Amino acid sequence: MKITNILAGALLLTGSVFAATINATSDIVDQSYGMGGAKVTLGTQAAASETFNVFSKTGDAKSDATKDENGYEWTMSWNIDPTLSWSFTTTTNGFQTIDFFIPVIGGPFDQIFNSGGYAITGTKNSNGAGITGFKIEALVGYNAGAGPIQTKGLVTVPDTTGVKGSLSKSDDNTNGGGTGPFVAFGPQAATDMGVRVSFTAILDPGDQLSLNGTLTIEQQNVVPEPATFGLIGAALLAAGAFARRRA
Repeated sequence: MKITNILAGALLLTGSVFAATINATSDIVDQSYGMGGAKVTLGTQAAASETFNVFSKTGDAKSDATKDENGYEWTMSWNIDPTLSWSFTTTTNGFQTIDFFIPVIGGPFDQIFNSGGYAITGTKNSNGAGITGFKIEALVGYNAGAGPIQTKGLVTVPDTTGVKGSLSKSDDNTNGGGTGPFVAFGPQAATDMGVRVSFTAILDPGDQLSLNGTLTIEQQNVVPEPATFGLIGAALLAAGAFARRRA
């Protein structure tokens, strides 16, 4: 499957806003905390952009279109305390970029931890599935995608090619294998934050690539809310699973 074939359909979607399923899970208020959302780009063409008001400190969202319909799908969850967890699954070949972003409260922030990984499934009849150039950049604040990108929050995961079967890899911004620790940055005042995920997928029909990650920022010596611990714990379990498969 070539990226040019996918983009022929994606061009019809450019500039449109797509529905996402949003679930608010606590502290619903009358006034929005700010905007959250996801933006997907295939090659150089915007494929979908979904933004929404965040009325709850914790919540989750997912794309209504599935990978069978769109060639990709995504999910995200958040605690504006602040922690952002995300996942992206694609069957589309070629270069792709995804932004996930949420509003945040508190600050100024001076500790950061960013982690992520991927799982590749290549069919027996495939030429061999793969991923190259995978990186996760942390933007604090996000500012509609204009940065600033935090160099101490950069995650890169080694390339993989020629997979027939399944393979997983993960890491974090400390090169600690996905388990931390937090590192100092800033201090940085922010009203929102996000990640920019970019990679080139090498996929034949029937192959699949799944990615996930979590970004957490905090003030030193400030204890996160309980819901934040839940998101961090889930992310570390996922990272640990990636690391065990890699070992």
